[in-house]
Amino acid sequence: MDGIPEAVKEWYWGEVKRLTLRSLFYWIIIAIVLPVLSPLFKGVTIGPLPSLHWYINSLIVIVLGIVLIFWYAARMNRLDEELEKKLREGR
Repeated sequence: MDGIPEAVKEWYWGEVKRLTLRSLFYWIIIAIVLPVLSPLFKGVTIGPLPSLHWYINSLIVIVLGIVLIFWYAARMNRLDEELEKKLREGR
C-alpha cells in the first residue's frame, strides 16, 4: 500500500471495520437468536412427518449464513471498486 494517501487508507479501513462489525452482528442474530426461537416452529409439520422444528431452524440458519457470506463478498467488492476509483482520481 505504498503511495496511497493516508486519508484514503483511513477511509478504507474504517469502511472495512464498519462492514465487518455489521456482518458479525448479523451473524450473531442468525447463529444465536434464531436457534433460541426454534420452539416457535414446534407445530410446523410437512405432510405426515412429525414436527421438524429443529431441522427447519437449522435449514434457515444455514441458508441465511450462506446469504450473509455472499452479501459480505458483494459489499467488499463494491468497497474495493470505490477504493480503486478514489486512487484513480488521486484523492
